[in-house]
Amino acid sequence: MKSQLAQKIKAKMPEYLGILGNLVRIPSISFDNFDQKYVLQSAEAVRDLFAKAGYTNIQFLVPPSGRPTVYAESLTSPEKPTILLYAHHDVQPTMREALWNTKPFEPVLKENRFYGRGTADDKAGIVIHLAATEQIREMLGSKGPNLKFIIEGEEESGSAGFAQILKENKDLLKADAVIIADLGNFAKDTPSITTTLRGMSAVGVTLKATKAPLHSGSWSGPIPDPAQALCKMISSLTDDKGRILIPHYEDTVVPPTEEDIASYKSLGMTEKIFRNDGGVLDGVKLYVPEDEILISLWRRPSITVTAFESGSRTNAGNVLQDSAYARIGIRLAPGMDADIATSQLIEFLKSKVPAGLQCVFQPEDGANPFTTDTSHPFFQKLNNAMTEAYGSPTKIIGCGASIPGAELFRNTLGDIPVLMTGVEDPECNAHGENESLYLPDFERGILAEALFFASL
Repeated sequence: MKSQLAQKIKAKMPEYLGILGNLVRIPSISFDNFDQKYVLQSAEAVRDLFAKAGYTNIQFLVPPSGRPTVYAESLTSPEKPTILLYAHHDVQPTMREALWNTKPFEPVLKENRFYGRGTADDKAGIVIHLAATEQIREMLGSKGPNLKFIIEGEEESGSAGFAQILKENKDLLKADAVIIADLGNFAKDTPSITTTLRGMSAVGVTLKATKAPLHSGSWSGPIPDPAQALCKMISSLTDDKGRILIPHYEDTVVPPTEEDIASYKSLGMTEKIFRNDGGVLDGVKLYVPEDEILISLWRRPSITVTAFESGSRTNAGNVLQDSAYARIGIRLAPGMDADIATSQLIEFLKSKVPAGLQCVFQPEDGANPFTTDTSHPFFQKLNNAMTEAYGSPTKIIGCGASIPGAELFRNTLGDIPVLMTGVEDPECNAHGENESLYLPDFERGILAEALFFASL
């Protein structure tokens, strides 16, 4: 069966890349300060793909934001298992377009990589689901599993309305397992299943000293500089080793087991590999030793300043700015709670506001960490399918990022297996400039999913 499926998938790869390229051309950035008509256009394109493929009950599930999630299904028999397939059609902003070597929304094929925003995260996931189910429907027909699709429209901006969508459509979405195709492999050519996710949250902080910007020569000195004050607040969050200083912040963290640590060590991560994959500059020292890199990434919290603004770099003058702003992102280790961690961060920063400056906090919706059950037979079936498709043993890994839907699926649909896969790799630059998809893993990802369906 593997040989037959592999040949058919290889023959259709130009078509699958064409479908992916058409999706990538739509700048479906789901953040409020971008034109949301493109998110609707993207949803319509996904809907049309399902219609063309002959799926039924195709519909938009619309959250309060208006960014549609697309649903479709192909049902065979109540006696067959039902698999719910998740991906998302929205994308991140392009970041610094001057650093792109190609236009972000004009997909370009270079050797074995496909460049463009969303090629890897996560429009590839949509096409993997479509291609794998196409193959299995042709091969097995009514003997195959029941298939349901849920393609979200606001994952990148936090999935604020996804819980409501799941709650309102619980019966429609009922399934025996979920496959989330929005993660990645530990390395190129290395099949990987993710079993833990860090949670996430973020807080906007605005610090204000005066009613308007002032001439720095005439006013600076007596009046506090909001930018320096905010920098001092932010620097108080961690010590010189990057360790978080918020009291009791990590009290509930669940440490990795001995089996987890042994699995992480088996992956062969070295400081050299990590520095190369991350483009870490020479001379920049890591906060953790080599044997703790993966534990730090997957099982410990972190704090990152994702934006800082005070004045304009391109229009800088001799001005005492009236305010400064920072967006502080937090990643949460398994065992932590997003709401509690966000509140702890805010209360700690409040205690550090200097000189009576006005401070306003804007917390964002968060997502809790997630750990999946690896004992279910479906997990082993997926493990076997990926090993067969890639021709090498599947690795069990964690992920330092977040997928809000993972916990929401469990909370809504019950304790069913949540199988987390994907085709990102350390070189794909998801969320950064020059995002790309590694085509050999894209092809093998389609094959692996098709083999999994066949095993059911």
